[in-house]
Order: sequence, then structure tokens, then C-alpha cells
Amino acid sequence: MAATGISRYFRLWRHIANPTEYVLRRGDRHKRDLVFTTRPLPVRFQVPASLYQVFKEIFMADVYEIDTLVRDLPMKPVVIDVGANAGFFDIQLLSKIGQATIYAYEPMPANVQTFQQTLQQNAPLQQSVRLFQMAVTGKPLDQLDLYAEAAEKSQVVASAFAGFNGNNTQRITVPCVTLADIIRNNGLESVDLLKLDCEGSEYDIIYNTDPDLVRCIQKMVVEVHNLDKDRNNIDTFNAYLRSLGFDTTYSPINSFCYALEAVRRPL
Repeated sequence: MAATGISRYFRLWRHIANPTEYVLRRGDRHKRDLVFTTRPLPVRFQVPASLYQVFKEIFMADVYEIDTLVRDLPMKPVVIDVGANAGFFDIQLLSKIGQATIYAYEPMPANVQTFQQTLQQNAPLQQSVRLFQMAVTGKPLDQLDLYAEAAEKSQVVASAFAGFNGNNTQRITVPCVTLADIIRNNGLESVDLLKLDCEGSEYDIIYNTDPDLVRCIQKMVVEVHNLDKDRNNIDTFNAYLRSLGFDTTYSPINSFCYALEAVRRPL
């Protein structure tokens, strides 16, 4: 469960080596990027004002409960991150377990640019992270229209659905790759962790991927949005994953969004 209140500052101290950058300098974020270093393994990264809330969600609210998550992963996990944004989740993961191999997919150019800057400033990460400026789908498509806020603003909620967010007034066309092709083309016999944070596209990705390939995933953390009363809702999505052999738990983030965790049952 996400940390709230004063406990967020304890999480900040646990995950960030220079927490005073946030405590003393957050008021300056519109003048300059905040610069943080993780711990225990050091990764230096910048947080522009447009990604300030994302930083707080990952490193203070600790929405993925990273210490618990990494305890369940092997020493050298294979991770697919769909909707990587500026890479904060991957940075946090690599600060706890340095030998991960991460396939990160993010379609928004501004976010990819920030993520690439972090990789360039932290040479060892380039051995761990394979970053692709692409959207991920279930059904094969050459390209996809996404709707987002203007580039100078937060593009966290870019979505394939035009009405997903009222501020998403900019349409861009991006290249695509299917989850099936990610798994097959990289020769991944097993995926230790799949993270999906893709603003409604979680349904297309999971429903339209070969069930046998979905079953090669050992664990998922998914942001699930209630979009309709047919198939695109938490109850139906949860039931589908359970039918594929996953044990699931989920909790509400807000009135239409849930954090779901799915763990493959032992064969």
C-alpha cells in the first residue's frame, strides 16, 4: 500500500541518498531540475518539474513497495517495463538489485529523452536497460495514435483513448511492438516481472497476447483502469488472470484505477 503522511519521508530517506535536495530545494523545481542519487546502489538522475509528482509516487509514496517487490525476484531478474515514463521505476529497481535486465518501452519523446539522459550519466545502467521509444500492444500494429498533454507539461497519462484525460489535447503517432514479439524476439523463456502502466492499454496487451506467453510471466504489477462494464474493468481483468493460473490481489488507487499484483501459481 502506498505510503502517506510522515511515512513518505521515511521512504524518501530509505531510497534517496540526498533527501535534503527534496526537503530544502523542492521550491526551486521550476527554476532548475532537482537532482537525486539513490541508495543503496547509487544512480544519479534529474527530475524536471513536469515529473515532480511521478518522483513522489515512486520514491516517497513508494507505490510499488520496492523493497518487498525485489525480495520476491531472483538475483538476476528479467523485467519488461511497459509505460516506463522517464525510468524512475527502473532506476529504483536497479538501486536495489543491480543485476537486472530491463526491457523498457516508452512512446513519449520527452520522457525517453529524460530516461536516456539518466542512462548516459550512469554508464553501468546501459548494460542493464534496453530502452525503446515504442508503444506496446497486444494486437499487431505498425503504429498507434496516442493522446497526451503538451510536451512541456506532464505526459504521464498519455493514452490510446482520446477521452482518457481531458488535458490530453495533443495527438502523436508512435511505432508499436507487441508483447508477444518482445518475448519471442528476445528469446525470453521466462519473464520474472512485467510492469504495465499504460493508461488503458493493459487490456489490449493482456487479452490479445497468446495465453501461453502470458503464462511465462512469473509476476505482474499492473495499473488497471475501469473503462467499461464489459471486459475493460478490474473485475473481468482480474478473473481472466486468475483463469490463466495467477494468484491476484488489488487495491484502489482512486475511483477508477487499481493497483493489481499477479503471481504465477507453481506448476
